[in-house]
Amino acid sequence: MTFNTIVDAERFYKNYAHNAGFSVRIGQQKKEGEEILTKRFYCSREGYSSKEKCTEVVDQLGKKRKTHNVMETRCGCEAHIFVKICSDKKYQIASMVEHHNHGFVSPDKRHLLRSNRYVNERAKSTLFNCHKASIGTSQAYRLLHVSEGGFENVGCTLRDLQNYYRDLRTKIKNADAQMFVAQLERKKEVNPAFFYDFEVDKQGRLMRVFWPDATSRKNYKLFGDVVSLDSTYTTNQYNMIFVPFTGVNHHLQSVFLGAAFLANEKIESYVWLFKTFLKEMGGAAPHLIITDEDVSMKAAISQILPETAHRLCMWHIMEKVPEKVPPSVRDDQDF
Repeated sequence: MTFNTIVDAERFYKNYAHNAGFSVRIGQQKKEGEEILTKRFYCSREGYSSKEKCTEVVDQLGKKRKTHNVMETRCGCEAHIFVKICSDKKYQIASMVEHHNHGFVSPDKRHLLRSNRYVNERAKSTLFNCHKASIGTSQAYRLLHVSEGGFENVGCTLRDLQNYYRDLRTKIKNADAQMFVAQLERKKEVNPAFFYDFEVDKQGRLMRVFWPDATSRKNYKLFGDVVSLDSTYTTNQYNMIFVPFTGVNHHLQSVFLGAAFLANEKIESYVWLFKTFLKEMGGAAPHLIITDEDVSMKAAISQILPETAHRLCMWHIMEKVPEKVPPSVRDDQDF
């Protein structure tokens, strides 16, 4: 039997193993440059593991503790195939040992075999969509179980899905800000009226970013007399402050005027934000701006928007009444 690539040979043996009820372990290979000359594929129970059942280690506090190894699974099974390259650059099975010295997995447990499990595209898509909606990996796996008609049809275990998401987050950990900025750039390419601006520190970390779209700029021209600014939202993962700019139209409905992410609430952050806001909105300052109580924001407004009246949000004022006003005054009906 011949195969066009070594991957085809591996896929064939894994399919055979799945139908038989055992898992496959990748063995040694011999290469010449980038070309694979020979490769072995073993039963996963080939060879023997270390006989040492537990080891003693020293933790960070200097205390000794024992760690136990996982359950023994290898039993010296010699089943394998040996694949080599032919003169026509195709691969063939040069030798094969079919006999196993252990029992096979029952059909209802074959989907749990390690070599047959992988996170397919459907599982990845479901995982991404669930995390966008703040739904965890465990709930995403249950959703896959229902939609696919059983755990055996999902193609992976919950641990596989958790490991995949962990590895993905590790991979993009140092590139997430760049991915966000790249997404804003793509929006600008699709719609030239879309605007964004950002700043990074000396280490290249994203410190502040502001973006309004074409509709936001149009809304500001029509309903920009009064602007509400709320900096009380904090993102969970990156601890960046989310600052939405909101206006009110003629129907007393809220309209989106733009938004920003700030790494901190220092005066320079708000100074940059208001300068960028004015630059993109044609230099027209609002007549009135309503914010929560923030000393840095107040200083930045007086510096960049000196002609704009500044008032505090009534909702935030009433929220602080219980902690600022003593009970004797709060209980006064006249007050």
